[in-house]
Amino acid sequence: MKIKSIQLTSATALDLDLTLTAPICVFRGRFSDLALDLIRETIGDYNTQNNPDRVDDGRFVTHADVEMDGKNYSVCYIRNADFMGDNRLAVNFEPDSVRFSEDDTREFVDKCDKDEHCPFFIYDYFDRLDEAEDITDTLDQLSSFRRQVFISVCANYPVRKMKHAKVQIINMEDDNDEN
Repeated sequence: MKIKSIQLTSATALDLDLTLTAPICVFRGRFSDLALDLIRETIGDYNTQNNPDRVDDGRFVTHADVEMDGKNYSVCYIRNADFMGDNRLAVNFEPDSVRFSEDDTREFVDKCDKDEHCPFFIYDYFDRLDEAEDITDTLDQLSSFRRQVFISVCANYPVRKMKHAKVQIINMEDDNDEN
């Protein structure tokens, strides 16, 4: 499984539209853990770190382009659509239409349930390390796996520590300094 792009939106907390270009994606700042939780739910992993209902009443829309077994799936996941717990997932919409492929949606869900190559999700680990510790070996190890890695760090985590050829840093807030 490879998530090639992701769009996360809500009323006030999130408005992200990302093309994922590296095997390790670091979300930095406020709601970084929420972004990881929503990505997990989009691919059928409901073992989230925190309950997304805590922000914007849990109402989020996620669009993702996911590749599995050589097939591309254009996924739309609506969380708490009409009421809490009303989560909707659809895959591969027809152009300029609200019609989607029921077969591809079932196939996507089935593959997500069975996929042994789903991404790793790492929350707050790097925030707890001593700032003097070099994390290059850890990043090298993570990038050597045949799975994407999504990492959440706090807003004041030093960006310079994550500078690595296999890492994409996504600042959740525009005003983050590049320390």
